Amino acid sequence: MAKLVEQYLAETRADQTLSAWTEKLEHFLTNETSPDIRGLEEKLLASGRDDLLTVARMRKQSAYKAIMRQQGSKSAQTIYTFLMAEIVVNFEQSVLPLIQAGAERGVVDAAMLDNVISPSLRMLESNPLMLDKMDIQGLVYFLAGNCYVRWDAC
Repeated sequence: MAKLVEQYLAETRADQTLSAWTEKLEHFLTNETSPDIRGLEEKLLASGRDDLLTVARMRKQSAYKAIMRQQGSKSAQTIYTFLMAEIVVNFEQSVLPLIQAGAERGVVDAAMLDNVISPSLRMLESNPLMLDKMDIQGLVYFLAGNCYVRWDAC
């Protein structure tokens, strides 16, 4: 019985550690952090990107599923959390000012690729989750749906 109690306590500690980390990732899974609570579709339509609706929905869903598949892996959760933080900060610092200044779509899209998507992919170094630019773009769309990214000045 003592051995079972010891094993139970070890499992409980492990579960608490994973649950605590999940809370940090959960920050990106909610839309309670921004007053702009429009969904992905509304943001794409408002910015004249309705041509991206189908692809954006698919990539957003794919990103969500990829995150959920890694629920039990603390290291994968850490990778996704760091990636999403990189995307949000790079977007806020280098793309949002262009949007606020009324930059054309091509300029904004180039800044997204050069300053958000590509640096996020490079950050992965050995890339253990085998993510590519489309996966990173899916995280951008996922974050847009959760109020972190937008393509209009609103």
